[in-house]
Amino acid sequence: MSTTTPTTTSPPAKIHITITITPETHSFTTNPLPPLLTLSLLSHHPTQITLCTFNRPLALPSALTNRTITIHSLPSRQKIETCLFQVNRSPVTRIRGDSDEQFYLTLLPNTPTAISTPFGRGGGVNKIRPVPKAIAEKGWEVDEEGRERRVRRSVQPTGVDGLEPGLEYEVGLDRESLEGMWWAPVGREEILIEGGTTEGRYMGDYGGWVKGGIEWVVEGGRVKVEG
Repeated sequence: MSTTTPTTTSPPAKIHITITITPETHSFTTNPLPPLLTLSLLSHHPTQITLCTFNRPLALPSALTNRTITIHSLPSRQKIETCLFQVNRSPVTRIRGDSDEQFYLTLLPNTPTAISTPFGRGGGVNKIRPVPKAIAEKGWEVDEEGRERRVRRSVQPTGVDGLEPGLEYEVGLDRESLEGMWWAPVGREEILIEGGTTEGRYMGDYGGWVKGGIEWVVEGGRVKVEG
């Protein structure tokens, strides 16, 4: 990422985020697919704003595997150490039509925006059946009959996959990651550029970013896990 210094002249923003998991109860026995995680956003900034969500809680489904989506067991509020995948990649581009365009999320004033992903493994494809903690901790994939396959998997939870049955969990967003998010008081069309050029092609090359300055109000979601 470029070392361009973000500006600080834009008025502060306030964004409400409500987290829901549907259905609110997941059974490893009767539910072959994970529930749906939805983040509902509402911006109270006077103009449209664009967030750079790369490696942040609003980049779904990757937020499930970079620990910016948080899970705490209830009522103890013990933090669950979730799965972590670290990927080395080139800096985020701002080329219109490039796959990195997904990381520019524009919010309109007082207009609800919802983003969602299956709350489990599979990169949002929703094809991997979640398993309880006792099975996940063995570190092996299992087939549809529950038989172990000699294919390694993470022993840490991803969404409901790997959680302990009989407990209720609170799902939230990592506060430090939220507060460090870059944003700009414009629509993403003013940030994106056409391809075919190498100059100014990266996210950090845009000169209107603001780092921090957003008041985040987050309402966590809950999910109950059964065997």
